[in-house]
Amino acid sequence: MALELSLRHGPLAQRLRSARKTDSLPRAFGLPRRTTPPTVVDAMAGLCRDAMVLAKLGCQVTAIERVPALAMLAAAAIDGSELGTRLSVQTGDAETWLAGLSPEQAPEVVYLDPMFAESGKAQVKKDMQVCRALAGPPDDTASLFAQAKQVARERVVVKRHPDLPPLGPGVSFAVEGERVRFDVYLR
Repeated sequence: MALELSLRHGPLAQRLRSARKTDSLPRAFGLPRRTTPPTVVDAMAGLCRDAMVLAKLGCQVTAIERVPALAMLAAAAIDGSELGTRLSVQTGDAETWLAGLSPEQAPEVVYLDPMFAESGKAQVKKDMQVCRALAGPPDDTASLFAQAKQVARERVVVKRHPDLPPLGPGVSFAVEGERVRFDVYLR
C-alpha cells in the first residue's frame, strides 16, 4: 500500500477544506475562545494530519516525528503551500527536543497522539497501519507525557480512543469526537 498526502484532493484535502474551530480537535486547543491561535508542538506527528488542520486554522505548529520517512512525506506535502508558512516538520526524538527548549521557546500547547493499539476497537485505517509498521512498536509515552507537562505553557492535549483510559492522572476536561477523545491537561 502506498501512502499519499495530498492537499489538493482526497480525504486530507477534504478535511482541510472543512476544518472549523468548532470541531473537536480545535476545541481541545481552545481555538473558539482565543483571539490569537496558540503555538503548538505536535510531539508525535506521524503524517501530520492533525498538525495540518491546526496550521490551517492559524496555529503556528512544529511537528516532531521520529521516523524520517514519515517526516519527509509530510514535509514534501506542505512544501510550497500556505500551510508551510505555519507548519514546520522536524525529524527527531520529541522528548529530547522538548527538553532542549528554553522557557522563551516553550509552546503554549503540546499535543500527543500515541498510536492506537494493534487490535480490537482501536484498530486503525490501513495507511496508519503502514505508519505503525514503519515506526515499529510504540514507545513508552510516560516520560514524553511528563516532559510535555513540564514544557507546555498552557495545556497538553492527548488524543485517545474513547475506550482507553487517560494517558495520565489529572485530566482537566475531555472533548469527545466521533471516534476519538481529546484529554486536556491544563497548567
